[in-house]
Amino acid sequence: MSTLVKQSQSDVKDNNLSLILNTIIQNEPLSRVDIVRITHISKPTVSSLIDVLINKNLALEIGEGKSTVGRKPRLLKFNSTLKYFLAIDMGREDFKIAVSDLKGTIIDKRYGEFVKAHDYNHRLTSLNSTIRDLIKSLSVTPKMLLKMIFIAPGVYVEKDKGLNWFADNKMHANESIQEYFRNEFQTEVLINHSTKLSLWGEKTSGKARGYKNVIYIDFAYGLGCSYMIDGKIYLGSNNSAGEIGYFYSSIDEFNNYKITPYEFGALENRISGRALQRKGIEATKKYGHTKILELANRRANNITGKIIFEAAIQGDPYAYSILRESFNYFNMALCNAINMLDPELVIFGGGFSKAEDFLVNLIVNEIKNKLLITPVLTISELKNNASIIGAIAYLIEHTDFFTEI
Repeated sequence: MSTLVKQSQSDVKDNNLSLILNTIIQNEPLSRVDIVRITHISKPTVSSLIDVLINKNLALEIGEGKSTVGRKPRLLKFNSTLKYFLAIDMGREDFKIAVSDLKGTIIDKRYGEFVKAHDYNHRLTSLNSTIRDLIKSLSVTPKMLLKMIFIAPGVYVEKDKGLNWFADNKMHANESIQEYFRNEFQTEVLINHSTKLSLWGEKTSGKARGYKNVIYIDFAYGLGCSYMIDGKIYLGSNNSAGEIGYFYSSIDEFNNYKITPYEFGALENRISGRALQRKGIEATKKYGHTKILELANRRANNITGKIIFEAAIQGDPYAYSILRESFNYFNMALCNAINMLDPELVIFGGGFSKAEDFLVNLIVNEIKNKLLITPVLTISELKNNASIIGAIAYLIEHTDFFTEI
């Protein structure tokens, strides 16, 4: 038997305030009469709560609207530049930083590359300097940053109520990126997994809008995956759901391959940016001059997954053979995931997705008769911006404007 819980007057007020503010955000500019019509809250209550929002500086009166009868209504808008969000995507070799207003509109970005010889602490210092330059150029002070979020490129776990993250296959065990930037900017710092935030971006602004069950594949230096079930991104009990890179490809592999936490998984060793790089280097040693080596300026150390794709697109048989072999393993894993999860949509993102139709053909043509039900298979339109867009959307979703501003 369920028990009805009577809401207190305070609860009702808070709920109405939230409803009114969300209505302003989604429909601005609009008048009090518009808000009454949309929310069905009484006119006196709307008027009183609008005053609360104006006093909190969350809503602004911006002028008069049109009216054919009587006084012209005063229009309201959300004060989206009262505070700002900042998102940092910290990769292996480079980084992206974006500042947005409270509605999630990105105001400006910065891109940069790390000095390869720099250690973890030097990289944090470099990020700190770039962030300060960026916000200074926007006339945004550190106090105006409501929250920051770091986009972690690997598995992350909760530890002592903080989050530690894993990059370059090593855990920064005693180095808290959150603590460092919390002290530097005196604001709350969150951290989340890059692939899950990319799917969040697709859900709010990309190909996943309107879908409830989605798989997102992130082809990068490693191999990432996240999935949405019934409209919610699934995290798992340890925030590590979706680690497709740890899939096994054969019974021999299962019997002989042992997982070392936070090292590359069995499937990642067959298909990932690093795996393609290794196979490309092996091909040049075996066959000598190839289009792969030519695109790498005749230096094997310059070979990347991107170069393997470029060489294959330009007709290099060795590069194409590498991709066909690698995608045989990936396609098997993908079919297993699709048959298990029954998604409506599969989105391919990350660096490989720049190959567009060439990438899709490596997959679609090989799995036609391997699926019980075939979902829509598509390339991300957000590309490398998916994680930044998703990170800011995540911040908005996890912010209470009334209590945190």
